[in-house]
Amino acid sequence: MFDPDVMDSVEAALDALADQPTGLATDEQTCEMQRRLVAAIDRMSGLQAVWFDQMQERRSYEVEGASSTAGWARRELRWDVRQSRAAVAAGRTMRVLPEVGAARRAGEIRGAHVDAFTVALKKADREIVEAAEDVMLDVARACEPAELSRQLTMLVETAHPEELDRAYAAGMEKHDLTIARCGEGFHVNGFLDTVTGTRLKTWLTAASAPRGSDDSRTPAQRRVDAIGDLAASVLEHGLPADRGVRPQVGVMVEAAWLAGHPAAEPPVLAGWGPVGPKLFDYLSCDADRTDFLVDGATTGPTPQADVLNVGRTHRLATYKQRQAVHARQGWVCANPGCGGTHLELHHVAWWDRDGGRTDLDNLVGLCPRCHQLIHLGTLWVESDGERGFVFSRRKGARILEIEDRHRVQRQRLSDRLRELRTLRSTPAEVPEDRPHFPAGSAGHERARSREHARSHVLHCPRPDRRSPVERHLDRVLHLRT
Repeated sequence: MFDPDVMDSVEAALDALADQPTGLATDEQTCEMQRRLVAAIDRMSGLQAVWFDQMQERRSYEVEGASSTAGWARRELRWDVRQSRAAVAAGRTMRVLPEVGAARRAGEIRGAHVDAFTVALKKADREIVEAAEDVMLDVARACEPAELSRQLTMLVETAHPEELDRAYAAGMEKHDLTIARCGEGFHVNGFLDTVTGTRLKTWLTAASAPRGSDDSRTPAQRRVDAIGDLAASVLEHGLPADRGVRPQVGVMVEAAWLAGHPAAEPPVLAGWGPVGPKLFDYLSCDADRTDFLVDGATTGPTPQADVLNVGRTHRLATYKQRQAVHARQGWVCANPGCGGTHLELHHVAWWDRDGGRTDLDNLVGLCPRCHQLIHLGTLWVESDGERGFVFSRRKGARILEIEDRHRVQRQRLSDRLRELRTLRSTPAEVPEDRPHFPAGSAGHERARSREHARSHVLHCPRPDRRSPVERHLDRVLHLRT
């Protein structure tokens, strides 16, 4: 039986909490109260979304003379339409994805996490999101809503790569660029498609890097100066170079995707994100191709990943090493949580101090700020012994390892998609122990009749006799065959 008087206890507890003398709390108690208050607010917001979903499903608002849930919320709660619709959508998401609903009601995830799941349900088949619900829920528990949205977007784009090409085509129709005189200068406004915008951003990132530690210009000022430098010098010298490497647009694509494996992750355009097969065909039509070994190493006296090593013969990384490091890190700074894209290569075991080698497992790409923090002694990086790196920072008197939660959760999602792909592509087993009958015998004729009947059935419509799991996987992985 439903007991509405339970809310009386909640309200009494809130009154007692409001009467607490906050000024007498210690700093530790203040921090703890913040955590507990946020958890309580999250739990209450989750319950509120559940009740809004029920109001919407039962049309309970009609009892009080309202025409809709949004209308009732506007009149009774002073909410706008957008706020009430978001609450109703969150409640529906929590009902459709029970594990997400349980985590929200328990205060383990925020409302923005549920909103990310709501958007994913709108863009992808429900089965797609359900298949990765456990992995995505771990992301929500460990990461901020923006990272969850990125990984859910990756899931949707893997499931529906054709949408990426539709978005690219729509962007092509919006081409617009205006440069109009405004006051003492010019105002630039416009819209660039994926390829043009990525090319401009790639060049601008390299060309607008700070010119030394005493460069006091803001990032916006550096970008404007870079465009001015381009207009003045491109006809004479071509595009600028960074340590001998001209800025280039990069596209990372897995061998599995090129081979047409179902559920393989789509190509990723550096500085933009996943792209569809048609746009990839355009980008690769007139492009150089470089093969990178990014997972594991070949066997033999010299593993393939070590071919580019130059040891102590060169201090600065070679051109191919720079390409390999950039590709390995996805063109972003290796420090977890940093999104810097202008990378400087650093010897983990320092060249002068430690006698470090110019080898791939000793080279890490860092943005200028993180590189400076390394040399200032407030950020540390070490090799993990498995061709990866571990970053640490100082917190008071302690040295804490920086957990790369985003990379771990993205790897979990990739592994889940790979598992589903393997299950989908595994052929059914055919029994080998069929009895053999001499030609012309009665047994031989019965076997031929059974084979004919089986062949007829296989080529005629019949009920789906697959297990629920098999049918579910087929629905989930009807991606690319």
